[in-house]
Amino acid sequence: MKKILIALILIFFSAQLFSQIAYSPKVDSLINLVSVASIRKYVRELSGDTVAMISGNPYTILSRHYLQPGNDSAAKYIYQQFQALGLTASYQVITTTNKNVIGTKLGTKYPNQYYIICGHYDDMPSGTRAPGADDNASGVVGVLEAARILQGFNTDYTIKFIAFDEEERGLYGSKAYADTAFAHGDSIKGVINLDMIAYDGNNDGKLTVHTTNNSATFVSNFANCIRTYVPGLDPVIMTSLPGGSDHQSFWNRGYLALLSIEYTSDMTPFYHTVGDSVATLNMNYFQKMSKAALAYLVVLANNYNISITHNQIPTGNDTTARIATAVIKSSKGIGTGSNQPRLYYKVNTGSFNYVSPFYQNLDTFKFQIPGLPIGNTVYYYIAAQDSSGSLIATLPSGGKGVNPPGTTPPTDLYSYEVENYSIATIGTGTSSTGYPFYTFYHDSRTDMLFLASEINASGGIAGFITKIGFDVISASSQVMNGFYVKMQHTTATSISGFTNTGWTDVYSGTYTVPGTGWQYVNLQTPGFYWNGVNNLLVEICFDNTSYTSNSTVNGTTSSGTVRHHHLDNSAGCSLTGTSTASTRPNTRFFINTSTVVNPVSAQLPTQYELSQNFPNPFNPETKIKFAVPKESFITLKVYDILGREVASLVNENKTPGYYIIGFNASNLSSGIYYYRLESDNFVEVKKMLLLK
Repeated sequence: MKKILIALILIFFSAQLFSQIAYSPKVDSLINLVSVASIRKYVRELSGDTVAMISGNPYTILSRHYLQPGNDSAAKYIYQQFQALGLTASYQVITTTNKNVIGTKLGTKYPNQYYIICGHYDDMPSGTRAPGADDNASGVVGVLEAARILQGFNTDYTIKFIAFDEEERGLYGSKAYADTAFAHGDSIKGVINLDMIAYDGNNDGKLTVHTTNNSATFVSNFANCIRTYVPGLDPVIMTSLPGGSDHQSFWNRGYLALLSIEYTSDMTPFYHTVGDSVATLNMNYFQKMSKAALAYLVVLANNYNISITHNQIPTGNDTTARIATAVIKSSKGIGTGSNQPRLYYKVNTGSFNYVSPFYQNLDTFKFQIPGLPIGNTVYYYIAAQDSSGSLIATLPSGGKGVNPPGTTPPTDLYSYEVENYSIATIGTGTSSTGYPFYTFYHDSRTDMLFLASEINASGGIAGFITKIGFDVISASSQVMNGFYVKMQHTTATSISGFTNTGWTDVYSGTYTVPGTGWQYVNLQTPGFYWNGVNNLLVEICFDNTSYTSNSTVNGTTSSGTVRHHHLDNSAGCSLTGTSTASTRPNTRFFINTSTVVNPVSAQLPTQYELSQNFPNPFNPETKIKFAVPKESFITLKVYDILGREVASLVNENKTPGYYIIGFNASNLSSGIYYYRLESDNFVEVKKMLLLK
């Protein structure tokens, strides 16, 4: 049932995160009990790869198709496993061919409120041999393994371990359960649905997690839980339209639910065939997926949760102390004294320092990061622990360490730059549009015109545009290949067709929209110098051979300022179609006004100069400042220690002035590099150190 979906995909990470999953050593200990030997035994027996013992007799489950006798035997097998694991086992009999199998573990504090971990046990194809090892013996095994490990562990909330029947027919089993629970007024706190969790063909650790808007926080917490406890997995969140697997039945009744499933673009090629056997499974991935489900189940069932919300400090030219505000909540209290929340920060590539809150009012904490001069980057994260010192949460998630909290930093960090930036946001409308990321087609081209008066009125001033952003409503996982961002000055006040000449390429390569909210394309150095006088023309295009769904953005009606066309199997940046558009995407420009300083003022440099890069050492970005006393042809190149050129940063005429050029060494290895400035009879070389 579940595989043919229309969906919008987004990769979870945003400037403001919701509840943070707290780290607990107890959870680590439990998930480390997930055993490859155990899950292999379960999946072999359910898929007929070996004999299972059912009612004391050997039996080979050759098929779990709802019309085959093996399906009823599989139900008995699951029922007896639940019994053996100390659960209260029961059937929900719906029809003569359809029965759900339920194992109940009562909570010690809230027995009438419960979480569900589930998977469907019926399978395809319809013949007498249907092993269904991945679809969906794997999901049922994830449920059984969770029950096995938790058999001696008390939980605050009740847990129901459920194997649903007739999912493949149309969610018959889960619909009957969800409808009945709703009619009875059951307090279902959340549902973890496992369906196909054992195939990872390229070993990249990706999984897809399905959600709806109602379940967004529930799902984002699952993603945080994975990052905290099972870092080898990479969750991709998908906002699904109706259809799919058993989670949908609970969505339909307003319950929080998620589907955890192998990655959409790397699903088993043996789906619904007799080839879906144990031999095709990736047992390492299977184990990690089972660990992820168990970790989240334990966190939920014991309320191991610390909520931290925070709006990221923005990049800007403020050299004074910056204030970070966080709201921190936990039902288990928040540490005090030396164990109170902390904000850890480091400048450029330095070591972490920390500051304690200088202000607290109930659950609101404020931290002060010392002021810094222009040219520095600050990286930071926030950490808190519960009052007993048994839980730790960080924002971004993934950090560890208690007493004091957060001594082990997360992999991801917040950051902001202290630079002479102006930020211009053009458009405030809320009309949804699919361009400029029109990935429902192979190819797309969008031209957008911005008047100088608009940019100036919104705070922009002359300088280098270093990144361009769009206010994303929904994000697709589609990689855009042959992706270009192009800019040019123009005197035109409207556009009626595509412009084919005069462009400066400021970004080329691939791009994937990373999430919702304001998302940015960081332009390749040095960006585009907007002179503050002319109108600005921007083009975004890409050339793909595959498609998913559009990434939609907010836009504003603006006649005569947009040209868009999309098509399959054509060169995206050379599309010449007649499509028109009246909604211009809301657009944000970051303009670095320190990249060129007073290029025609009386205080021009009197000689060529090449300054030491900053920061140095660096990882992976640094900046190089140089001075040009007269109009001349300038080259600035980077060489490795063997004298091989690795980057050409400048290769053009420059007017007199001071310049700062960014250099990104993300594709280079650690080591010593040299950069060389040359013009006329001037040559200077300096050394820099890349540390990764």
